[in-house]
Amino acid sequence: MMARWLCLCWVLAVNPVQAATLLLIIDDLGNNRALGERTLALPGPITVAVLPFTPYAKTFAQRAHFLGHGVMLHAPMANDTGAKLGPGALTETMTTTQLQQQLQDSLAAVPFATGVNNHMGSLLTRQPQAMQAVMQTLSGHGVFFVDSLTSADSVALQQALAQRLPALRRDVFLDHSTEHSAIERQFERAVELAQQRGHAVLIGHPYPESLDFLEQALPALAQRGVTLQSVDQFLRQRLWQRWPASSSHSRYQLQIR
Repeated sequence: MMARWLCLCWVLAVNPVQAATLLLIIDDLGNNRALGERTLALPGPITVAVLPFTPYAKTFAQRAHFLGHGVMLHAPMANDTGAKLGPGALTETMTTTQLQQQLQDSLAAVPFATGVNNHMGSLLTRQPQAMQAVMQTLSGHGVFFVDSLTSADSVALQQALAQRLPALRRDVFLDHSTEHSAIERQFERAVELAQQRGHAVLIGHPYPESLDFLEQALPALAQRGVTLQSVDQFLRQRLWQRWPASSSHSRYQLQIR
């Protein structure tokens, strides 16, 4: 028996249990006050992705920051279906100068934004030249990028890394279907991935059904050994180190080992 315990202790010592981190992003904040407030009241920290130039964009971004949540610009980008993009849209007909100016204006419209992800974008994220222009602008602002991965052929992450931006890609969408069983299944996919790989990026929306589920599920994560973390915190603590504020570089820098 003693030999078995010694063997188990040795295994645990050389193979420590990997911490599991869930990076939950809630998209589309800014238009609906009640659902936005429910999102901000979720256990966190989470990351909220705010649509620029919407009625509650500034208010929600400020409140999210002071509540300890991460804040991102949810930049509308051209899609294949022709769905309306709303204000601040980046489209395939824009010149490089127009794309970069619109993105700068949108960043200025969302206080405390430390990162950007794409709202829709199945068309624009496939275009290398447009994505290069976007990532060059983000590099100048020292913010990170998360590819929402609305197209399997997206080159957004590739272009972000080419510009040496801290960047991630969405792993799981929470609520393509708002059926409770479907939301639960997607949530479990993300949790299992986090437990296996160490982290998972889960993107959801402020739908009533999604919020009903998250209000019940998030408080139980700690008992399962899963920690919520904002994307900004994760990149700073796990992958990147912060540069001095006075540096002209991004406030993140890849740790090259």
